[in-house]
Amino acid sequence: EKEMNLFLELLLFLVTLLYSYLEAFVKLFVPVRRKSLSGELVLITGAGHGVGRATALEFAKRQSRLVLWDINKHGVEETAAECQKLGATVQTFVVDCSKREEIYNAADKVKKDIGDVTILVNNAGVITTADFLSTQDHQIERMFEINILGHMWTTRAFLPVMMNNNYGHIVTVASAAGHFVTPFMVAY
Repeated sequence: EKEMNLFLELLLFLVTLLYSYLEAFVKLFVPVRRKSLSGELVLITGAGHGVGRATALEFAKRQSRLVLWDINKHGVEETAAECQKLGATVQTFVVDCSKREEIYNAADKVKKDIGDVTILVNNAGVITTADFLSTQDHQIERMFEINILGHMWTTRAFLPVMMNNNYGHIVTVASAAGHFVTPFMVAY
């Protein structure tokens, strides 16, 4: 039975892979009409550097209004300045996405002072690179608080308004590294 399950999982993976490649090939010749992001209110967590900063810049190029969250005040302000140079309207918040109450308080402030978030990009995340037994308990807890619980709290904060408006998008950024056991990233 275990071998049969493994075979079915492998078969499903191969079918999905084949479908994805076929879809990508077709889209080479029949481009999909892109959705306009102009005027969308986009909230990006972890926007102070890396993928969050790059995501903010891409939304800024598409005339979205931005709300940027990060624990690092300097980093999120640098991202905001770069986005403003591209013509975007940007508000920044210093938010520790490992703290539920900070998330909920900042979300309330965004809803009250800025408006309804139409695109939420859950990007905040941390990783500890150490072998499993060298990874300290507080590091494992912090990864869970930010990478998992933080995404839950931000989604719970903004999803009800999206549902009431029957409009919105939630994007959760994750790493492929979470699917494989690699040395020095076992806790991740």
